[in-house]
Amino acid sequence: MPPQTLLLTGATGFIGRRLAPELAGAWRVVQASRTASGPESVRLDLEDGDSIRRVFEQARPAAVVHAGALALPDDCERDPVLARRVNRDAVRTLAGLCGEAGARLVHFSTDLVFDGEKGWYDEDDAAAPLCVYARLKLDSEEAVLSLAPGAVILRVASVYGRPLGTRPCFIDELRQALSKGEPIAAFVDQWRSPTCGDQLPEVVLLCLADPDLEGIFHWGAAQRSSRFETALALCRAFGYDEKLVRPSRAGDKRFLAARPRDTSLDSSRLSAALGLAPLSLEEGFARLREAS
Repeated sequence: MPPQTLLLTGATGFIGRRLAPELAGAWRVVQASRTASGPESVRLDLEDGDSIRRVFEQARPAAVVHAGALALPDDCERDPVLARRVNRDAVRTLAGLCGEAGARLVHFSTDLVFDGEKGWYDEDDAAAPLCVYARLKLDSEEAVLSLAPGAVILRVASVYGRPLGTRPCFIDELRQALSKGEPIAAFVDQWRSPTCGDQLPEVVLLCLADPDLEGIFHWGAAQRSSRFETALALCRAFGYDEKLVRPSRAGDKRFLAARPRDTSLDSSRLSAALGLAPLSLEEGFARLREAS
């Protein structure tokens, strides 16, 4: 039997570029984005509902992995109208199409739906978003749950990995400075659970392979860490001088979009369901070093 069709949105983005080649073994992957080109690729404008409907009808997918988004919180704060079209309205349209067609949907969300007052959040904790980006992501989750039965929502955090021709992630910016012997400032009062992007294809494939898996799940690092601790772990992995990492405080900074204090994610529920352990920072950085 030929593989079923999977529509991957945001295929040329940071997460999408990791997913496309790995999903292709089990699925016929139609790669969709504004800049898509080449075989099995289609242009998709998430600002345009007609574009979404046209691409969906053309692909007729059995499953959709929605990795497309306006992903920078400050950009969403600057242009909330655009952010609503891309991060909320597009998801509503796509989820509705999946529901009508019976297509399975895997949708990426964010740890920033939490206000950061608790930390180490599980899926039962109440969301309380603090910025435009986070509020729209929570709206998108609600749309997926109501319109696309059987969908899986993956909340991830500070995804890192090889650039692969996309915008740099926070790890790239740290490595660029540290490799030149330049000091960096890292927050001691802000905690996350950074998600290793190279593990996401395996997670998505396992989610799609389990028809009974549905709802909201978390996937971050095996532990919570401050930005300062993360930078030190990066130094140890790549042999950079740890003395270059200078402690600073997020509480002393002003950001356009609010930054919660601690949005670390407990991934144990999905880990148990998939039989897969999330990578620690050390394991993730080791993979990054080997691939560099």
